[in-house]
Amino acid sequence: MAHLPLEGLRVLDITVVWSGPTVTMLLSDLGAEVIRVDNPWLFPSSTRGLVARPTEAQMTMMGTMGRAYPDGKPDERPQDRHAMFNWHARGKKLMTLDLRKESGREIFIELAKTADVFVENNNVAVLGNLGIDWDTLHAANPRLILLRMPPAGIGAPYSSYLGFGAHFEAFSGITAVRGYADTAPATTTSVFQMDPAAGSIGAFAVMAALRRREKTGQGEIVVLPQVENEMNHIGEMFIDAAANGYDNPPLTNRDRNFVQGAYPTSEDDRFVTITIRDDDEWARAVEAMGDPGWATDDRFSTQAGRLAAQDDIDAAIADWTRSRTRQEVFTTLQSVGVPAGPIMLEDDVFADPHVKARGFLRENTGSATGTHLYPGHQWKWNGPDMKWEPIGGLGMDNEYVYKEVLGFSDEQYAQAELDGHIATTYLDPAGNPI
Repeated sequence: MAHLPLEGLRVLDITVVWSGPTVTMLLSDLGAEVIRVDNPWLFPSSTRGLVARPTEAQMTMMGTMGRAYPDGKPDERPQDRHAMFNWHARGKKLMTLDLRKESGREIFIELAKTADVFVENNNVAVLGNLGIDWDTLHAANPRLILLRMPPAGIGAPYSSYLGFGAHFEAFSGITAVRGYADTAPATTTSVFQMDPAAGSIGAFAVMAALRRREKTGQGEIVVLPQVENEMNHIGEMFIDAAANGYDNPPLTNRDRNFVQGAYPTSEDDRFVTITIRDDDEWARAVEAMGDPGWATDDRFSTQAGRLAAQDDIDAAIADWTRSRTRQEVFTTLQSVGVPAGPIMLEDDVFADPHVKARGFLRENTGSATGTHLYPGHQWKWNGPDMKWEPIGGLGMDNEYVYKEVLGFSDEQYAQAELDGHIATTYLDPAGNPI
């Protein structure tokens, strides 16, 4: 019987927001047992929602991410219902532990002795403050691989600085080149590209370290500065600046080498993208648009001329697209080999026949959400089926981890509960459910 590549390995997860949880989601998909450790006394904002139990007014104020609960309702277990958490929580074992207490630190070190990998993406000071730094963990388990994902690395002037993807995307240069031409960066909305980008490369780094461990028998610490990973996404711009002194400006929807833009359609506030790369594609696009007279302008006979006159071309193309739907423009141009695509909203993706045919959106069931469609695995292969398991709830696997993994007796488990480690909801300082 075929086995998944990481089957039999155990991963400890103390991650927040999206980047770290994406790493452990991918490792779980490939067969690893992932044990996520949550502190029930500290609600992780932007991880299981923005606030622990939002009011209607707060959800309205916080917009899409504030109200991303099934039917827009937090209900009794909001920490187990928010989309920010549930999209990556499939198949993970969920335990609670207060690492700030000495007993919690000792329990975690015992847990680390059973693990192959530990993933965290907190502020650089957190592990040291909790007494679970690399030296301590490596002494307890020399085979353990630790992946740290500090936004700005370790041991440099900005290493301790706090921020989210939006801040470090700006730091990396992505924000400066992604906006509208001739407008201030403040007009550019955040896309949080850093999180999934770091998630995939983090999973790769872990697997590389596991491969190396097969030869050395030793674990190691891997440090992934997320902002440096992000900078590689515009590496050619850094090289251009270093070699030629060129400051790449934001291009809106355009390209330096191709005629390209986003154009309005007959649908209200809906757009389609078109790229024309060379003379052949220009000729085919013109024919698809009905050989309009404006296209015979001598300025448009070469790619250089078209790029110089793109304002006029954009206006003319927009006149054509405004009388057609996104789908009509998309299929008309694609049928003659011209790159084009509709700009989709969520409802469009759910209804799209290609997405349905690929089976990318898959049903999954959450412990507090019921069954809904979720983004599926990022790739398909002819290997064994990747894991696709239900989504648990806070502390739902406490008994499994404490009793089966750590070997706690009933009395020890009861003591851990008295010590404040065991919970299935977040707690206020007095120990009452939030």
